[in-house]
Amino acid sequence: MKLRLVLTTTTKNGREVSIKFTIAPSKHIGLINYLNLALTQKEPVKLSFEKISKSGDKEESKVEGVFKLECNDDQALKALTELIEEKMRKKKKHHQKRIN
Repeated sequence: MKLRLVLTTTTKNGREVSIKFTIAPSKHIGLINYLNLALTQKEPVKLSFEKISKSGDKEESKVEGVFKLECNDDQALKALTELIEEKMRKKKKHHQKRIN
């Protein structure tokens, strides 16, 4: 299963523009847990960027924002959570069989 983060905005002319970021399978559970936390706490989420140079130096970007998450379909989010957890269980089970 693929999971993507899709950011969408509208230009002054009313044209919709979006960008998509693929979420690695190893990060699916962490992202779903974070979304569930943000939705249940009903607190705003801060968006910021961190620039990392080749030497490893980190610098906060000047671009940031705050937004609030809303869930349009609680059942769909729960179904997605269960699907990802089931895939992780199967993956662990398969991995354990290969080891033994």
